[in-house]
Amino acid sequence: MLRQRVKPLVRYAVGSIGIALAVLGLKFISARISGSAALFSDALESLVNVAASSLALYALIAGAKPPDRDHPYGHAKVELLSAVATGGMILAAAVLIVQRAVGLLWQPPALAPLDGRLGLGLLLNVAAGAVNLGWALQLRRVSRRSPALAADARHLFTDVLTTLGIIVALLAASWFRRPVLDPLIAIAIGVQIAALGGLTMRRSLSGLLDEAPPPAMTSRIRDLVRSHATGAIEAHDLRVRQAGPASFLEFHLVVPGGMTVAAAHAICDRIEAALKAELLGVVITIHVEPEQKAKHEDMLLP
Repeated sequence: MLRQRVKPLVRYAVGSIGIALAVLGLKFISARISGSAALFSDALESLVNVAASSLALYALIAGAKPPDRDHPYGHAKVELLSAVATGGMILAAAVLIVQRAVGLLWQPPALAPLDGRLGLGLLLNVAAGAVNLGWALQLRRVSRRSPALAADARHLFTDVLTTLGIIVALLAASWFRRPVLDPLIAIAIGVQIAALGGLTMRRSLSGLLDEAPPPAMTSRIRDLVRSHATGAIEAHDLRVRQAGPASFLEFHLVVPGGMTVAAAHAICDRIEAALKAELLGVVITIHVEPEQKAKHEDMLLP
C-alpha cells in the first residue's frame, strides 16, 4: 500500500528536480547579465532547490521500502531526515549570501541601467518566479502526504516571495540611484532564508522525536473509536505518533469478560477499517483486555 501511495509522489519529486534546474539556469543567467548581488543571492538559493528536490526524491524511494528485520517499523523517517538536511542546506546558503553581500556593502558596484542589462535580468527573474509559483501550487496539493515534498513546497513559496521582493527593491534602487540597496537586499534575503531553514529543521525534528499529531486529528481518532466500538466497554491509553507520512496508533480496548475472541476481534476489525479509511498508511495496534482492566478514566463506550 505504501508503494502505491508513493508512486505519484515520486513523479512530483522528479518534476521538482527538472523545474529546479530550469529555474537555476534562468536565475544564474539573470545574475550574470545584470551583475546584481541580490539576483546572485536569489540564484544561489536556487542551488538549494536542486539539492532539496534530489533529496526529496531519494527520501520518497527509500521511505517506501517495506519493513524488514532491521527496520520493523519501516523506513518512513527517511523523509524527515531529508527535510532536516534541506533545512541545513538552506541555512548554509543563507550564510554564503550574507557573507558575499556584506563584502559589497561598503563599496557597492554601480547598478546596470534598467533599460539595459538590469532590466533583462529582472525579466528573466520574473519568468523564473512564475515557473516556481506554478510548481509550488502543484506541490501544495500533494504535500500533506509527504514531509519532504511539504518542505520543498514551503521553500518554493518563499523563493517566489523573495523574487518578488528583489524585483521591487531593485526597481526602487535603480530609480532612486541607490546602489547600496543591492547588497542590503541580498542581506535581507539571507536573513529570510535562514529563518525558513530553521523552521524547516524544527518541524522535521519534531517528527523525528515522535511528536503527537495535531489535537484535531487525535479528537477525530477518538470519535471514530467511539462510533465503531459497539459492544466494548472502554478504550484507554490511546497513543499516536507520526513518522513521516506514516502514523502509528495504539490503544487498549476493554471488552466484557465473557465475550468470545471472535467477537472481540470483530470489534477490532470495525475500528481498524474506520480508522484506515481516513488515515492513509496508519499502523494500528489494539490490545484487548477483560473488563476488570477498565480504568474508567478515558473513552467510555456506549
